[in-house]
Amino acid sequence: MPRVLLVDDDPAWRNLYRMALESHFELFEATDGHQALSVLGAVRPDVIVLDLRMPRMDGMDFIARISRRSPRPKIIACSGVFADVLERPDIPGVLLAAKTADLKELWAALRLAVPGIAQAAAPAKPALVAEHSVWRD
Repeated sequence: MPRVLLVDDDPAWRNLYRMALESHFELFEATDGHQALSVLGAVRPDVIVLDLRMPRMDGMDFIARISRRSPRPKIIACSGVFADVLERPDIPGVLLAAKTADLKELWAALRLAVPGIAQAAAPAKPALVAEHSVWRD
């Protein structure tokens, strides 16, 4: 089962993600970038679902800190504001998903990040996901 690290300071969003994803992924959680770095030391997630706006260490700082790791987990940045990511061409392999309660864009991004997940797991015909760059394995 693919491993997903959920990083969001809002417990309501973490709960929504957990309820939607727990039957398809092995989930781990962190409340900010600092805690996520600690979790990365113990867990090797396949994908990180990351809020961009958090206290202490936000999503962009977290991405910068792990950008040189090898192998680096695939990252799905969830937010309503994408300007920070789009202005950073030095961060390849980041998918963007609008943070909406129906999670359609998150599911679309997860299908790109983890090609083997069941189509039945996600809503049909999700909205287009903005891709910052193409992943190369």
